[in-house]
Amino acid sequence: MDKIEKYLAYNGKVSLICANTKNLVEEIRKIHDLTPTTTATMGRFATVCGMMGLTSIKENDDSITVQLKGTGPCGILVAVVKRENNISKIKTYMQNPLVELPLKPNGKIDVGGAVGNTGYLNVIKQSDITDSEYNGLVPLVSGEIAEDFTEYFATSEQKPTVLALGVLVNKDGVQESGGYMINLMPDATEEEISKIEEALNKAPSISELLSQEKSLNEIAKIVTGDDNIKLLEDDLEIKFDCDCSKQKIEKGLISIGKEDLNEIIEEDGKAEIVCQFCNKKYDFSKEELEEILKKI
Repeated sequence: MDKIEKYLAYNGKVSLICANTKNLVEEIRKIHDLTPTTTATMGRFATVCGMMGLTSIKENDDSITVQLKGTGPCGILVAVVKRENNISKIKTYMQNPLVELPLKPNGKIDVGGAVGNTGYLNVIKQSDITDSEYNGLVPLVSGEIAEDFTEYFATSEQKPTVLALGVLVNKDGVQESGGYMINLMPDATEEEISKIEEALNKAPSISELLSQEKSLNEIAKIVTGDDNIKLLEDDLEIKFDCDCSKQKIEKGLISIGKEDLNEIIEEDGKAEIVCQFCNKKYDFSKEELEEILKKI
């Protein structure tokens, strides 16, 4: 199981979440048959969205839908995140999962090229209790994902945030994946902010730290520069979880309307619907489609 841990640094003036998401991203890679380029892209995206499930969702069954749409070849990325106690449940989708780009001159995977550096990041927060919805839309900064979400936190949530994401992948699958998110409290001093900046300048990338087999506790100390961090929670989890069902797919068929559904019945005599999040297939016979038609 992947490890996700929350900490406080500098006597509670800085909060931090660190995540190792190797197993999560490997599962998503297999479900969507991702290439190395799209694995790195989706891995970063799923990691930050999963962390948001543990930092931004306060109540069970509240949800966040994240849409990232750039001009790059991978198309739109979508994640739907719900929280169940200490578990962030995420399902993800990428429009063009088979995109593969050449490595950048520095040997790194070209995530920015896959996403594109113009477009938007849209975060929709839905509360079941208050039946309210919050929508935060920001333009993409670079398409590298971490910088784009940092801009979202600063602009839409007025939350100064340091975000790092990284995925190491080869032809055999995901080698390392994870990230960390540092949030400054209003009472953080200039001295403490300077210490964090100094620590971040010295720190290796999150991918390097994970490949060096550093624990999340060690990573938290390295990136904050505080050896006296306080562990808040160490039983957190980010889990791939698709809640699709034949009943939900049936509602989708009802929504297309009588004319289109009748056309499917007459031309094909059946329907095979594939869930875009988990690739599970649902078969509907002619008789089942005719029953659905009666409900419209």
